[in-house]
Amino acid sequence: MAYLLIYDLDGRSRARRRLFRYLKRNAELVQHSVWRFSDLTALRRAAGLVMTARGKVLAFSEDDRILLAPTEVKRFLSSLK
Repeated sequence: MAYLLIYDLDGRSRARRRLFRYLKRNAELVQHSVWRFSDLTALRRAAGLVMTARGKVLAFSEDDRILLAPTEVKRFLSSLK
């Protein structure tokens, strides 16, 4: 199953560089700030990096077309542990 992550981070920061390096290693760029993951664990880690940097994040399953708001992303990812 494929998952998509859409994020928004303001400014240039060390967190943005760290996130981009992580995304390049673990996901496929679909469009600017839109990344495709095949691994749910990698998606969870990337969403956590965005939220730690006080960014906005949306994540959903590409197959099921489920869209989650930022607060739902946090709840969803924590329920998968």
